Order: sequence, then structure tokens, then C-alpha cells
Amino acid sequence: MSESLIAITMPKWGLAMKEGAILQWLKNEGDEVKKGETLVEIETDKVVNEMESPEDGKLLKKCIETDIRVPVGSLIAVYGNESISDEEIEKFISEFNENFVVEDDEAAGEANKYEKIMLGDIEINFSNIGEEKEKNILFIHGFGGDLNNWMFNQEELSKDYNTFAIDLPGHGQSSKNVTDGSLKNMAKIINDFCSKNNISKINLVGHSYGAGIAIQAACDFKDLIESLTLISPIGLGKEIDDSYLEDFITSESRRDLKPVLEKLYANSEIITRDMVNEVLSYKRIDGVENSLKIMKDQISKSNTQHNELKDQLNALEIPVSIIWGKNDNIIPSNHTEKLNEKISIQIIENCGHMAHTEYASKVNEIIKSTN
Repeated sequence: MSESLIAITMPKWGLAMKEGAILQWLKNEGDEVKKGETLVEIETDKVVNEMESPEDGKLLKKCIETDIRVPVGSLIAVYGNESISDEEIEKFISEFNENFVVEDDEAAGEANKYEKIMLGDIEINFSNIGEEKEKNILFIHGFGGDLNNWMFNQEELSKDYNTFAIDLPGHGQSSKNVTDGSLKNMAKIINDFCSKNNISKINLVGHSYGAGIAIQAACDFKDLIESLTLISPIGLGKEIDDSYLEDFITSESRRDLKPVLEKLYANSEIITRDMVNEVLSYKRIDGVENSLKIMKDQISKSNTQHNELKDQLNALEIPVSIIWGKNDNIIPSNHTEKLNEKISIQIIENCGHMAHTEYASKVNEIIKSTN
């Protein structure tokens, strides 16, 4: 195939993604596109998000129409210079498609394999991407989430780090037998997880409840934790939308759950029907509701947070970055006030509670700069 043409393909966001559909082209044929500029809006089974251009180049040809689902790795566009003829472009596309092989279910199963380990009587589900890198990152999701919340972060950062993402107890495919949802108990689970996987040093990236766990782990296991990246963390102020936690637990239908999930994002169009259905399916698993109630009781009551972590965070001597959406409807971004001046604080405009989904590339760059 021509070396002067560049293939732009359907990205793989997260271990489970097999296909995606272009909802909207954000660039036109003939446009010069810079690496990192938004190229298309893509819908997966889990979320709608914008794909950034992986390369600099002129967009010569759009190869996929909107609203057509294609496998991961499919050719969606061709970049090159304007001197290239239409015949060369068509030949390039034809050769790419002739050589493209869709990953079969068996191969995908091997590549997308999750791992499980026992920590006492709790089974922890996790994914590990990247190997033989110098540094380790562990992602800790928030209340009601799972390791797939890091679908835009883990795979990208695995190019530079050994990355681990876990399902906390009560979440995802981990055990649903939570009896202690305190930050100290969850921090101990993080330490035990690292010990079981022979990890002696780790950089923690935590979101919301998971960020509170990360702070607690850094305080309790100082020799283990090298840095923290905290996204909309609990524990730095009193205010919280307690109704979000309550309604997440009690919602039993798509109609009830969708407006609850919309609170997480500045742009609620990110939420897909499949995402809502997947959360409902998770909530109907035996043990989930009770586990969530136990953890919720450790987080807040009557719109007031129970945990006070600001003094402990200020006392840490490791690199710390905090990322907060300016439009966070769950926990206000002004909780960053009166923090140690050594702590890096990034407030992202037009962003809600899920910065690692809404502004994944920006969050990934902050994580890299923290480490």
C-alpha cells in the first residue's frame, strides 16, 4: 500500500469494545487535521465520545457513512497530500479492506481476558494491560462504576506504564459480599491487591469514592504509593448531592435511572441506551443493592460527606494532581480551596463529574505529568 497515505481506523476503547458507529464527522474532506483535534463522534455499546485524530494530515477520504456499525480496526478515513490521485486512494482503500481481518471471538476472548484473584473471602476482578514498564498505575473507579470506566485511559496509558484497573468489591465482576465500605478497609484491599500481584510501588488514579480510597491508601501505606491523581474526589469538603447516590441505588427502570446517570456528565448525550441497560443489569445482581447501601452510608448522609481528608492530603509528600469538572453536579469543584500549594489543581471547563470520560486526553496528559 502507498506509504504516502495514512489509514485512520476505528479505535478500540476498552477491553470489551468490538465495534463502533460514527454519529457525526467533525472534519470535512480536504481539511487539514492536527494530531489531537477531534475528528469524529463515535458511539460504542457503552458510551458516545469524540475520537481525536491520531496523526497530522489532510483528510482525503471518509470511508464510513454515519450510523453504520463497523468492527474495531476498520478503515474509517484516509489522510495524505492533495497531489495523490483518486485512483491511488481507491487502490489504497481496496488493499486495506482485502487485508483487514476482523478479530474473531476466540482471539478477542484471549486479548480481552479479565483476571480474578482472591483477597481473603473477596474475589477481585481486574484487567492488566502493559508489561515490563518501569512504573505501575492502578485505576480505582467511583461509586456504582467498574473498571470499564477507564476505557479511554487504561489502554492509552499502557503504552508507558504497567496498568491495572480493578472492580471494587460490590462492583463489576468482583464479589458482592461487602460488609465494610469504609475508606480504610477499601485502602487495605488496594494494598492487599498490590501485594498479591507483587507490586511494590504504584501510582494511584482514583475517581470520586475511588479517589477517597486512593488518599486513604497513600496515608496508610506510604511506602507503596508513589503518586496520586484524583478526579472529583470525596473527602475534601462537606457538600455532595446525596440524592444521586440514593437514586442510583433505588432506580429500577430505564426511565428512573437515565436522569440519575445524566447528572454525571456536562453533556448527557454521552449516555447510550446500552449503558443504561448495562447499569440496570448490574444493579439486579444479588448482593449489589446491599453492598451499595453499605458503601453509601460510609460516604454521606443528608447531603453531607462523612470523610474529612483535606488535612491528610495536605500532609502527603508525594506528587498529587487533582482534576475537577467545573460543572460537576455531584461534588462542587470549590472543594479544592485551601489545599497545599504543591498540589496541582486542574479545573476543566464544560466538564461534569466524569472528566476521565469527557476529557480523556487531557486527563491522560495530567496523569503522565504527575508521574
